[in-house]
Amino acid sequence: MTSTGPVYPAVFAHMAHKPTISIHERFAEFVAEAKLADELGFDYFFTTEHHFSGDFSLSPSQPVTLGALTQATKNIRIGPMIVNMTVSDPLRVAEEILILDHMSNGRLEIGLGRGSRVHEHVTFGVRTETDRARLAEGIDFVVKALTTRGNFSSLGEFHQYFDVELPWEPLQKPYPPVWVPTLSPDSARSYALRGFHNAGIAFIPWDRMRPSFEASNEAWAEAGHPPENRRLGYMASTIVAETDEEARRLMYEHFPHQVSLFEYEASRSYAITGAQWDPFEDLKTKLTESEDRLAFLCGSPETVAERIGILKAEFGMNVYLGEFAFGLLDFDDVARSMRLFMDEVMPRVNRDAGPSGRVGRQQQHHL
Repeated sequence: MTSTGPVYPAVFAHMAHKPTISIHERFAEFVAEAKLADELGFDYFFTTEHHFSGDFSLSPSQPVTLGALTQATKNIRIGPMIVNMTVSDPLRVAEEILILDHMSNGRLEIGLGRGSRVHEHVTFGVRTETDRARLAEGIDFVVKALTTRGNFSSLGEFHQYFDVELPWEPLQKPYPPVWVPTLSPDSARSYALRGFHNAGIAFIPWDRMRPSFEASNEAWAEAGHPPENRRLGYMASTIVAETDEEARRLMYEHFPHQVSLFEYEASRSYAITGAQWDPFEDLKTKLTESEDRLAFLCGSPETVAERIGILKAEFGMNVYLGEFAFGLLDFDDVARSMRLFMDEVMPRVNRDAGPSGRVGRQQQHHL
């Protein structure tokens, strides 16, 4: 599917710790990155939730992380990608969404998911085989909580609530846009019919992502949702430099560290399940092949724009989530990459897409 509309630029942050600086300094870099993204005109800034995974992420609490960003930014839309609903209390999630929507002045996006790592579930004392059912129940409850006026009760399989009182309504009506990233075509279809968005990560082979993406796009059109409201995201580690050679040098220097953090996070779950599969072996030993299949994007503005165009044509992708801060990259290199991306990559990507403008609250009303 070829998307004829614009591609919306986004920043994605695992917020991994860098042992070269203190945790306080890493948080300061993270906020500076969000401020810069806001100033440069990125449309979205997404964070993620992970637990008990070493330096992989300093963002176990999305309300804390995003609360800081609501005050540090003015225009960019922000949100979790995702809140791990397997280990979260849906009522608390709904309350936090309400507050963040108002704190951000209606700039909040909601990413909900079941989480991908067994050890994160088990450490919380949750049976991981219940994750799909917990996600479904959690999504339904959050939507109910954000749209019900007056007190209500809810008797779910995993959570029971009595006489719930939410005295405030979301600023965005009926509630902020929802993302539920999934590789399941059936799930992607059901979510798209409800007006929810999908996204994928570049580490996952295309043949695994494609059926889910196609199901999302087809169901969105089938449901009659406005085409301009459709969002399909693709996240990849990204470096833009003046030349292909310079970008490739930085990527090949820092991407292996990124992979090592993913490996450690995965090993925590492997220890529980006894699994031996190493999803990143190919990325460690065959960087060139990984570059060719867009497991990361690096290059000059011309090269990166061309490869984003491939993603747009292949999947109908229209939100590119660049993870610019990864590995042990200096913040100066991160900032330079982000500036080149907005100044020179995006104009090339959207040259023939017509006027796009920044995503505004009024443009992003949920269905």
